[in-house]
Amino acid sequence: MKEYNPNKIEPKWQKKWEKEKDLYTAKENLKAPKVYILDMFPYPSSEGLHTGHVESYTATDIISRYFRMKGKNVLHPQGWDAFGLPAENFAIKTKTHPSVTTQKAIENYKRQMNLLGFSYDWSREINSSNPNYYKWTQWFFLLLYKNGLAYKGKAKVNWCNSCQTVLANEQVENGACERCKKEVIQKDKEQWFFKITDFIEDKEKTSGLISGLDKIDWPESTKAAQKNWIGRSEGVIIKFPIKDSELLLDVFTTRLDTIFGCTYCVVAPEHPIIKNLELRIKNYEEVKKYIEKSKKKTELARKEAKEKTGVELKGVKVINPFNKEEVSIFIADYVLASYGTGAVMAVPAHDHRDFEFAKKYNLAIKQVIAPESSNCIVIHGCPSDKEKAMNSATRTYDKHWIPWIKKELEKREIKTETPLMPLPWEPDYKAWKKEFEKYNINENSILIGHSCGCTFFVRWLGETKKNISKLLLVAPWKIKEDANEKEKAFYEFPIDSCVKNRVKNIIMFTADDEAEDGKEGLKMFHEALGGKIINLQDHGHYCLRDMGTEEFPELLEEIIGNKEVFIEDGTLINSNEYDGLSSEKARAEMTGWLEKNDLGGRKINYKLRDWLISRQRYWGASIPIIYCEKCGSTSSPQAVPVPEKDLPVELPDDVDFMPTGESPLIRSKKFHNVKCPKCGGKAKRESDTMDTFVCSSWYYFRYADPKNEKEFTSKEAIKKWLPVDLYVGGAEHVVLHLLYSRFFTKVLHHLGYIDFDEPFLKLRHQGMILAEDGQKMSKSLGNVVTPDEIVKRFGADALRMYEMFMGPLEDAKPWNTNGIIGICRFLERTYNYICGGFAHSPFHDEKTLKQWITGEFKGKTPQEVKILLNKTIKKVGEDIENLKFNTAISQLMILRNFFYKVGESEPIPGLSSKSKAWKEESTMIEKSDFEKFLILLSPFAPHIAEELWEKLGHKKSIFYEKWPQYDEKLIQAETFELVVQINGKVRDRIESKIGISESEAKEIVLGREQIKKWIEGKEIKKIIFVKDRLINVII
Repeated sequence: MKEYNPNKIEPKWQKKWEKEKDLYTAKENLKAPKVYILDMFPYPSSEGLHTGHVESYTATDIISRYFRMKGKNVLHPQGWDAFGLPAENFAIKTKTHPSVTTQKAIENYKRQMNLLGFSYDWSREINSSNPNYYKWTQWFFLLLYKNGLAYKGKAKVNWCNSCQTVLANEQVENGACERCKKEVIQKDKEQWFFKITDFIEDKEKTSGLISGLDKIDWPESTKAAQKNWIGRSEGVIIKFPIKDSELLLDVFTTRLDTIFGCTYCVVAPEHPIIKNLELRIKNYEEVKKYIEKSKKKTELARKEAKEKTGVELKGVKVINPFNKEEVSIFIADYVLASYGTGAVMAVPAHDHRDFEFAKKYNLAIKQVIAPESSNCIVIHGCPSDKEKAMNSATRTYDKHWIPWIKKELEKREIKTETPLMPLPWEPDYKAWKKEFEKYNINENSILIGHSCGCTFFVRWLGETKKNISKLLLVAPWKIKEDANEKEKAFYEFPIDSCVKNRVKNIIMFTADDEAEDGKEGLKMFHEALGGKIINLQDHGHYCLRDMGTEEFPELLEEIIGNKEVFIEDGTLINSNEYDGLSSEKARAEMTGWLEKNDLGGRKINYKLRDWLISRQRYWGASIPIIYCEKCGSTSSPQAVPVPEKDLPVELPDDVDFMPTGESPLIRSKKFHNVKCPKCGGKAKRESDTMDTFVCSSWYYFRYADPKNEKEFTSKEAIKKWLPVDLYVGGAEHVVLHLLYSRFFTKVLHHLGYIDFDEPFLKLRHQGMILAEDGQKMSKSLGNVVTPDEIVKRFGADALRMYEMFMGPLEDAKPWNTNGIIGICRFLERTYNYICGGFAHSPFHDEKTLKQWITGEFKGKTPQEVKILLNKTIKKVGEDIENLKFNTAISQLMILRNFFYKVGESEPIPGLSSKSKAWKEESTMIEKSDFEKFLILLSPFAPHIAEELWEKLGHKKSIFYEKWPQYDEKLIQAETFELVVQINGKVRDRIESKIGISESEAKEIVLGREQIKKWIEGKEIKKIIFVKDRLINVII
């Protein structure tokens, strides 16, 4: 017998898997249903894998292994997004060709991936910097070019005069070049674009970039980020006549209802009106200086600047077409020429940015929208002990924040009711509902609940389907310990998640020192309803005894917001004939007036601009265009596309990487000077390379057919494997990579190459693995945890399982080395069950073990353990499919612990009290049941599972086995999870039989090690037992 040593076991199996090429290979001829599971395309950096990679790659590996064992034909490939700026910068610094450093990085990444036991189909490995790959990247460029979706135009770029080069946004730090620290300016330069804006809306049978989001299973936050980036807004163009001129200033706005509050207009520094009115602008020199200064800022810096600056165009006024008032014009760099018309109307009373600008420059602020009348109703929770002494007919809650919030809201003319609900110590939903429905509730109402008042509101809103303005839940309570039947009827109800669609704003207040049940209640409400969570310190359950004050300013702020600026819809005032109209009705009537008088009309606007793909770099796919003075096309008079037969246009080796302001490819004579493919005359190649996002926008197609030399992917391969069923990667890619990939897929669908128009059916993000102190891991902070050091110390299986056990996949989680030690113990005990010596296993001697392995001694698994095994099979399978890996591992731990109990002199806690009968029945479980456990464990810890599978006498890999099926009859056995609390805080959960008595539960709980540490040396004052639910030990 040997001790568990992952440093010996794991390399052994990694070598075997590498030799057994067919084990993880996707089968072309297999008729089984396909599952395509994909990681986001990794850039092979010199630093190697980090813990975030391990988390997402382990997740997809577990799912891939699981589905293979379920009989699915799994495609789980890996490759390299190998082009990029870091490699080229390193080449400049070290004079080493980027292909050399990139290959080294790839080899290191692959070594680490194999070290961690990932089951990739390496026969499909791709590399975006390989000519065999970027040949098809160039083919995609030509496809877009031939279909009018690629064009050349002028665009502003980041320019460093000192380095004489164009810089990517990532190379600009606080307005300076990251390399030389000198100032970066904006410069116009001819660039290549892809017309992504053609696919924002539906295009014939192809869904648009907005509508397509409705049919895919992605996180709502990611869909929202995509929509925000596209920035669709419905509004109008208003033509403001310029005083004493024939010219008009076109302004785009989504809030035409605020036009009477317009007190100035703002134009972008690039707006042509400035040049057109040069002679009339009295302070033109000042304006000119401002324009020059703005040229040095990037668009991003202009948008994000906290302090808005500007200069008035003195001597120039525009006329508001609705009230004929003269309005000043300012130039300001926070307005972008690329969005809308490059001009905005400023309404400081109803826009935060305009308000700040108006205050700074002492401009008029005129309110033209009044809030629609709203009312507020506050429902209290169960009274505190002191409040219980009050006469129920005269309760006032005078020692509470409720009277204070009522007073503050009514000061602000918000009618507020604070009804006293009947029998508050034993809340009855029907009685509360009857009392509450005496009050008027409409879509402008604000509802505030405290404690069980939150429970009432959420249930009532779910039942009545009412629309309201705001729902504020203060210390929401859904679980009530020691609930009687009446309280169960109040607290136990399914939360209707559709409530969130009928409430404009949902805010939840909790505290760091709230009781565990309160935190659990908040979690349940938030998972169903979403909304904003505000976590305040030392506020407990938001009663006077916890807060120490009757004032609750944080709640007041959430209700009223910034009243200096009212940005929502309301009722028009100070707007002439439109007074009294709602914002919606006023917009419709005003738009009609504009169109009737030819002063504007409806317009849909987008923030999204065409995709600028040109890069003045070397290490990227070159753009397959040749410039010939004689030939060309109408869109680009000298541009001739490279014939497809001449692809790929390979990168030359004779390149000087040092920056000069032009692409390094210009300095390669053999690359740059060519013959025109059309007329045979002298010509030059395009010297720019493509944005590396182009390479990663189609790579998921190539995995389906990576060795195809005639097509980017065959139609047969696309039909067999695409689209991707599950895509996993970091939330930092929620916008650009995903948007560009969707664009490429929609182009292919529109042009008839494929029959689907969304590439990734299901998308999930892994949360960030933080350092032990909760900070982001960083080299500069010295808190980085590398996979290599963890594998060397604890083993790959331990690292895999620990990262999956840390918490939900999508959550941010701090690293804790002590946590991985617990996983190691689990793996050691699993190994020791048959390999670690008889002091650590249920077997008496080696002979018994051998008889058990060979089947001479079969053993007998107790019925209670059979039940748990079948429940575990069901739960682990469902948890894997739902990416709930932490709870799956927890269930495996419970099952393994029960296996160890079989044959011991004492019964398994909560299962059987007949220890004698138990002992006589069996000294070990059946081998087939232990094998099922190993199969369940294998996707999480493949190395140890293989090792123990071999020890059990199997010749073939465990990964050829089928996933076990559960017995439906057995999983319906009557068991439940007994919640164990100490002073009301959950400390343990135990699987127990239905109907367990209080004395049995007490015996089990007080004997558990994890409970002993909480009660040791302390007096047990009371034990509260709620049958088939919980046991609460009061000390």
